[in-house]
Amino acid sequence: MSKTRQHAPEPMEKLEQRELSILQLIHSGANNSRLELARLADLSPSSITAIVQRLIAKGLVVESEPTTSQMGRRPIPLQVRRDAAYLLGVDLGSFFLRIVITDINGEIIYRSQARTDMKVGRQHVLEKTFLSIHQAIRESNLPQKSIKGIGIGHSGVIDSEAGVVLSYPRPGQMEEWKNVPLRDIFEKEFSLPCLLEDSVRTSTVAEKCFGAARELSDFLYIDVGMGIGAGIFLDGKIYRGAGGRAGEFGHITVNENGPLCSCGNTGCLETLASSAAIIQNVRAALEKGIDSKIRELAGGDLDKVSIELIAQAASEDDSLAYRVLQRSASYIGIGLANLVNLLNPKVVIFGGALFREIPQLIADPLRRIIKQRSLEKSANDVQLLVSTLGGESTALGAARLIAERIIEDLYLHWPSQAVELAPKPGLKQAKGGAAPAAEDEVAVV
Repeated sequence: MSKTRQHAPEPMEKLEQRELSILQLIHSGANNSRLELARLADLSPSSITAIVQRLIAKGLVVESEPTTSQMGRRPIPLQVRRDAAYLLGVDLGSFFLRIVITDINGEIIYRSQARTDMKVGRQHVLEKTFLSIHQAIRESNLPQKSIKGIGIGHSGVIDSEAGVVLSYPRPGQMEEWKNVPLRDIFEKEFSLPCLLEDSVRTSTVAEKCFGAARELSDFLYIDVGMGIGAGIFLDGKIYRGAGGRAGEFGHITVNENGPLCSCGNTGCLETLASSAAIIQNVRAALEKGIDSKIRELAGGDLDKVSIELIAQAASEDDSLAYRVLQRSASYIGIGLANLVNLLNPKVVIFGGALFREIPQLIADPLRRIIKQRSLEKSANDVQLLVSTLGGESTALGAARLIAERIIEDLYLHWPSQAVELAPKPGLKQAKGGAAPAAEDEVAVV
C-alpha cells in the first residue's frame, strides 16, 4: 500500500514574490518613484514598470502628483491605495489613553485622548480601552471590515514576540501587569490581528516613518515621560537586542548613591530625571515651604502639580522650576554622553512630555555636558533634534507597525479586479476632544 505524503502549502510564485516585495517597498518609502524602486530593488526600469502596472491594475497602488523638479521629466510618486486598509493604534500610557485610526499609509483620520486611570486597576483600564476603541470605530464611520488590525504600545517591559506585558515598573502596577497576554486579550475582544510593542519603540518607528528621521538609517530616539526609554535605529532597522529588551536608557546608573528604583537598582536615570521624578522633587520642595509660582498655578493642591505647570512656571522665571529642570537635564546629559561615546550617532531625537513642553530650556545643559563628557569628534558629529509628532506618536507608530505586518495578507487576499478609489475621509476626533495642535517644523536644539 502506498504511503500518502503530506504536502506543504504551495510556495508563492516568483512573480507574486516580486510584486509583493515592490508593494512593500512602495509602502515603506515616502512617495517612491519607479526609478527609485528600480534602484532599491536592483531591477531594470522595464521590470519595475511592468510590476507597478500590474499593482495599479489590481487597484493596490496609485500614482500621486509629481514632485517639482528643476529640469527634465518629473518622476511620478507611487503610493499604496490609501483605503486599502485602515489600522488602529493604541497608546496605553501612564497618564493618557490615546487612540488613532490611520489609513494604510499612516494618515490619521481619527484621534481621541482620555485619562488612562492606571491606579484604578488593570481590569478598569482594559474595559475603558475597549469601550474607547469601539467608540472610535463607530465615530470614524468606516466599515468595520475595512479595519484590518490593531497595534498597541505599552510602557511596561514587553515581550513583543509573545505579545505579553512582562511587568510594569511603576508604583502600584508591578503585580497588576505581571505576565499579561495583552495581544491575545485584544485579539479575543476584536477578532483582528493585533501587535504589542514597547511604547518608546513605536514612537521611534513613527519618527522614522513620519518625523525627523525619514531620511536617516541610523539615529537614536530618547523619550522622557513618566519613565525614560530609548529607541535605536541601526542600518535602517530598529535594534532590539538579544532578548528584545534593548533601549532601557532609564535604567542606566548615573548616581550610584541615588534613589532606589522600582527595578531594584539605585541611582537609575529614571529616578532622577523623568517627569515623575521632576514632579516628585517639586512637590517635596513645596511641602517644605519653598516659595514658587507652581503652588499658585496648582491652586494650592499639590496633587495637581504636573510637567505642564512646572514648564509654565519655568517660562515665567520661577527659580524652583528652573533648578529642578536643569538638574534633570544634567542627568540626562550624563547618560546621553555615554550613548554618544558608545554609538557615535549622527542624530539624536528627543520626545516625550518633558521635551514637548520645554525643549529650549534643557538644550543648553544637554549640549554642554555632551561637549564635556563625550569624545570631541563624536560630540561634534551629533545633531540634537526635538520631535514634532506630539503626544500621539506612540499610537501612530503602533498603527504603522501593524500596517507593515498585514501588507502581505492584504496583497494575497486583494480582489484581482481593479476597484474604484474611495473618497478621502476627513479627520475625525472624539466628541468633546480638543483640536489637534498644528505640526511645527523640526526643532533643532
